[in-house]
Amino acid sequence: MTKKIAPSTKTGAHHWLNQRISAVALIPLVLWLVFSFVKILDDPQGYLPVFFAYPVNAIMGILFFCASLYHGSLGMRVIIEDYISNKTKMHFYIMLIHFLSITTAVAVITAIIRLHLIG
Repeated sequence: MTKKIAPSTKTGAHHWLNQRISAVALIPLVLWLVFSFVKILDDPQGYLPVFFAYPVNAIMGILFFCASLYHGSLGMRVIIEDYISNKTKMHFYIMLIHFLSITTAVAVITAIIRLHLIG
């Protein structure tokens, strides 16, 4: 009789896939960021104050920061799981990384929306 492996065996495939998806999502977002920096450097006084007033820039900025924070959070989780052997400390640091990522994402989203509405 063969033993069935439950999906909760924590093989890491789901985590690995999420990290790859977020990395692929970051490629066009980083290209947008580089293109935006080039545009801003051409006319900083004229373009920078109203950068997030454009809806595309506001949406792309929010997507960039959220994808970056999510990708970084996944990467930090792997580092913490690999190098911290104490389970209590490991879970604490993982929760801390998630909390800081979510808090930063909320702050960035709020700031970009405010800049969009003001601009």
